[in-house]
Amino acid sequence: MLTRYEKEAYQFLAVYRFLSYALAVLFTQVGPPLMLSQITNLQLYIVLGILGIYSMLRVFSPLRWREKSTMTYLILAGDFLLSILLVIYTNGLNSIFLLYSLTPIMTAALFFQEKIALSLAAIASLLLSLTHIALSQMSIRFTWIMQGYNLTLLIVYTLFCFVVAMVPYRINLNIRRRIEREAIIEERRRIAREIHDGVAQSLSYLNMKTKLVSDSVAAQNTVKALTELSDVRKTVQDTYDDIRESIDQLSAEIRSLSLIPTLGTYIKEFASNNGLQVKFDVSRPFPQLSPIAELQLLRIAQEALTNVRRHAQASEIAVTLDKTGDAVEMIVRDNGQGFNLDNLEDPPPGYHGLNIIRERAEGLGGNLDISTGPGEGTAVTVTLPIDKVRL
Repeated sequence: MLTRYEKEAYQFLAVYRFLSYALAVLFTQVGPPLMLSQITNLQLYIVLGILGIYSMLRVFSPLRWREKSTMTYLILAGDFLLSILLVIYTNGLNSIFLLYSLTPIMTAALFFQEKIALSLAAIASLLLSLTHIALSQMSIRFTWIMQGYNLTLLIVYTLFCFVVAMVPYRINLNIRRRIEREAIIEERRRIAREIHDGVAQSLSYLNMKTKLVSDSVAAQNTVKALTELSDVRKTVQDTYDDIRESIDQLSAEIRSLSLIPTLGTYIKEFASNNGLQVKFDVSRPFPQLSPIAELQLLRIAQEALTNVRRHAQASEIAVTLDKTGDAVEMIVRDNGQGFNLDNLEDPPPGYHGLNIIRERAEGLGGNLDISTGPGEGTAVTVTLPIDKVRL
């Protein structure tokens, strides 16, 4: 399923291709004779007819750019060469197809890496320049090519090619940066909330317990003092485990690796550190997701595993990533003690993890489903619409 960006990009390219073709047809009727001087009317109409059919095929069979296969690049290269040869054949800089020739460069700029779009822009400018220089040197009939407004037009066309190649990428880059900034702000809010509900609550509890120990020692009640010290020690250990796990979560970032290997590595370390059996299963092929979606799914899995360690008293966990129809689904299932769902509306301090997971899922346009009951284990299912999280 196409993302909203892909749909809008394909629509823009289709409209541009048809408009530039329509302008070429219009110029054949109202253009100056110089634009058509090198080819006959019959040849021009044959070219227009073939190009019209070709344009329809390109619009209704768009480039499957996400596959990034050899055929994808060959189709893009073929479209580019056809456009450039069309311009050269129909009087170069005086061609009525100059605007049409920018379509492959726009396609590369919208869907591929910037270096590919810039390479096509450079090749287009170079081919037109070399063609005009060669023709101007071969025959005196073509000396006009490098004179007057034609040289200016060549410079303008070159600049326009590079602008077309660079602007979409820069716009997309700025949008991605803005999304990343918003994600960073949201992550800071989550960390602040976790510190307040976790470490701050633990420190408050420890402060109360140490006062009780002090009072018990003052009253020479050794048994009560030792009991309180045991509670203090357990709370300190739990707080240490929570902080260590938070550091591990923040350290597990998605950079060069994608979601699946990063999550797989984290699960292995989690299982080893906590003495739990954790099974990780991924359906193949799994779609490539946007960086924000991958990071949020990683954080959701980490939060769900942390909840199991803290509260479930489980021995086995299963983490599943799957694509079902038009959605991506993550399930974290354990064989622990479960809980009453009615208690989820007003959780006690330290039991905020599921609400964080729900916020993350809803932030991606998805939803959270929890299946549990006392003594039945727990299954946390996060479902995300593929059109909102796919790259």
